[in-house]
Amino acid sequence: MRDLATNIIDLSAFRRPYVGNAASPFRYPGGKGFLTPLLSAELAKRFDGSRPNFAEPYCGGAGAATNLLLAGEVEQLFLNDADRRIYSAWRAMLTETDRFLERIMSVEVTLTTWDDALIRLYETSLPDYDFELGFATFFVNRTSRSGVVIGSGPIGGYSQEGRWKIDARFNREALAKRVRALGALRDQVTLSCQDGLEFCRELAQHQKLSSTFLFIDPPYVGAGGRLYYDGMSEDRHRDLANWLSAGNAPHWLLTYDDHPLVRENYSKFEQNLIDVGYSLSRKRSEKELLYRSSIS
Repeated sequence: MRDLATNIIDLSAFRRPYVGNAASPFRYPGGKGFLTPLLSAELAKRFDGSRPNFAEPYCGGAGAATNLLLAGEVEQLFLNDADRRIYSAWRAMLTETDRFLERIMSVEVTLTTWDDALIRLYETSLPDYDFELGFATFFVNRTSRSGVVIGSGPIGGYSQEGRWKIDARFNREALAKRVRALGALRDQVTLSCQDGLEFCRELAQHQKLSSTFLFIDPPYVGAGGRLYYDGMSEDRHRDLANWLSAGNAPHWLLTYDDHPLVRENYSKFEQNLIDVGYSLSRKRSEKELLYRSSIS
């Protein structure tokens, strides 16, 4: 394994996103919407001003992807998440937009609703897509501390005695505006619910990768089991690294938690660090690793 120097990327050198507000309706700890300017610069360098497709194998809240779509930077989004809860939320927003908007405006933002939604998230007998499951996922994301869907409690706690109450991050009008804007662009979004690496392989099989930029933000190695329903084993992290190292995708950028396994897996690539803000039990900034394919 080569011992590579680590570069620190100064994100302030990249212009701010041209979407005035975040486009994604989700809240995510460590969400990557702030990388929109960096990703836009990558697209410009690699595709010479043309609009490529943009794919996220582990999309989660898809903060960067939705920013780029609304800004007109990309032609088509391919969003994938192996968690059927997240998939159901995206599909409900994009294919049953009016129903989703009505629910945003009418739902009671209370602890009772939060409890009912959480119970639905743990049901195992539902089909791969279910509107109620999707809305419950969205609701818990918007009303739980830090946006964590599992292993967290409601904003304001169960006593609701603090400064912030459960509805602090549930601005109906603002959320409806985001969902409505994305729903209007539904024809430019393709959704799937499968393993992230299999999603990448399928794009390659259909010869879509020459005109597609892959933004890969896998589950964290160190805390994946705590933050995700569908984490990844160490072997699966290695499988992803091997697939990328084999040159199967010409255009990609990858972000990861700074973990020895990641450094080992991607030792052949230029290693970069970026500052990522988190707000779990307390706000903090941590370094994450960033790798990208070379530009031919």
